[in-house]
Amino acid sequence: MSRIYRNPRTVDIPDLDILTLLFDSEHCATPEDARLHSEATNPNNYLTKATLRETSEKIAHGLRSQYGIGANGPNKDAVVVFSTGQPLAAALLYGVVAAGGVFSAASPSFTPPELARQIKQGLSNLLVCSPDLESVAVQAAEAAGLGKDRVLVLQSSPTWSLAPVQGSNQVISSKRLTWKRITDRKELEDSLAILLYSSGTTGEPKGVMVSHRNLVAELILPSVQGREWAAKEIEAGRTLPEGRTLAHLPIAHIAGVFGYLISPLFSGSEVCWMRKFEWKSFLELNKKLKITVLYTVPSIYLRMAKSPDVTDHFKYLQAAITGAAPMDEKLQKAANSRLGEGETHIAQTWGLSETTGAVTTMPRGEYDDTGSISPLLPNIDLRIVDDDMNDVAPGQEGELILRGPVVTRGYFRNPEATRDAFRDGWFCTGDIGVDRGGKFYVVDRKKELLKYKGLQIAPAELENTLITHPAILEAAVCGVADEGGSEVPRAYVVADQSKINEQGVKDFIASRLAPYKQLRGGVVFVDVLPKNAIGKLLRRELRERAKKELKLTSKL
Repeated sequence: MSRIYRNPRTVDIPDLDILTLLFDSEHCATPEDARLHSEATNPNNYLTKATLRETSEKIAHGLRSQYGIGANGPNKDAVVVFSTGQPLAAALLYGVVAAGGVFSAASPSFTPPELARQIKQGLSNLLVCSPDLESVAVQAAEAAGLGKDRVLVLQSSPTWSLAPVQGSNQVISSKRLTWKRITDRKELEDSLAILLYSSGTTGEPKGVMVSHRNLVAELILPSVQGREWAAKEIEAGRTLPEGRTLAHLPIAHIAGVFGYLISPLFSGSEVCWMRKFEWKSFLELNKKLKITVLYTVPSIYLRMAKSPDVTDHFKYLQAAITGAAPMDEKLQKAANSRLGEGETHIAQTWGLSETTGAVTTMPRGEYDDTGSISPLLPNIDLRIVDDDMNDVAPGQEGELILRGPVVTRGYFRNPEATRDAFRDGWFCTGDIGVDRGGKFYVVDRKKELLKYKGLQIAPAELENTLITHPAILEAAVCGVADEGGSEVPRAYVVADQSKINEQGVKDFIASRLAPYKQLRGGVVFVDVLPKNAIGKLLRRELRERAKKELKLTSKL
């Protein structure tokens, strides 16, 4: 019999498309004059709910009338969006979907070949970029067989504009095109609204197909407890805090799409947009704009915990959330001490692009600082299984697998990858987790586990240990081949080398972890670790680097 974990609560999910839910239903109570998107360095440049809807419908009309997006029916025309942070990104998302197109954001760190690959894989014939990325966009379009007339530049400042690189037409039309309302459950489930590409840490990126049903479920399921908490606060006579977040992560990832483009409209929160992440500006803007809600990745929380630059920059924070990678108890507590005058506690979420974002959240008013990933959302089923899909006992590690309305249908034009990841109605996440006393913990990625003489070594465990050393700022561990078919861990470390050397790093691990977990693959000091645009470690790049380094050493 399967051991299925689930939230005891079940929530009704309305049969509505995402635009109707947000703009035309009782489920979204955000007032028309609410500020939703603003430029962080120029707060007077902003969109309200009313102007967001108007601008989205004008973009929809321009895309349909000038470029044929959605003219032959929905779910077909992918518009690749290649942009750094700007307020009009939200209007572009809703405009693409309203026209009947598919929103497909690309990482702003892409090279021309990487961007061209996404254009071709998604069968797109229209590319939108921000002004600072125009050169890369044009090169990618040429490589993908698109003319310059199919490359549009989106500009939020000093004026609002969406116009082709080659040509003079303005795509933000004077006319408006409203969207098709969808209320049929099957049509909602089979739709394709957003095409997200996985980070590609273990291979080429795959296009995750996100439906209207997925998006609506991901909004509704976490909201129930939060709205109940808010009602109790109001009943007790307490004023609800203003929701204001600083957009600093790319919109190419589910965290950016949901956290910046979709969720704020539902909750009535304001998103203040940074053009690009820069550490000093990030600190200053959090304080200047009185940011109250922050979602960011563990690597940034690590810097916040260790950097002497941080003083009272996060004193206004009332809600802090992390995801994209596991955060252990030590880092969680260290970062907590720098937030909201020590009274704000980081809540972990866990989810993937394939689950439309979070499947676990910490209920408002509660907290846990043991490194757990928080309780499951309603309507989500979770199992922890071995390699044969058999359930493991509580306390034993296994792969986390999921099912529920937020789980997507699979990968675009990639049936083999879909078959590998989706089995008998369950999505196999590739994350290794454990149930410890009723709390869930992610301990590593399945494909990143190392085997040394039959024993498993989790790189994350070594990394979490290394960063507790005061001289070590960041650390990453990958496996390198050893005699006998084993893998041994090799550490790449960002550290103050005046305070610690290679032997010191090895001794630090030796004093804290089992003999088979030692750094037999060596220690390499680096200035930075390779990461993708949202700060997730690119362990594959480290493995390739290690192979080259060790091959070179063997020839000396």
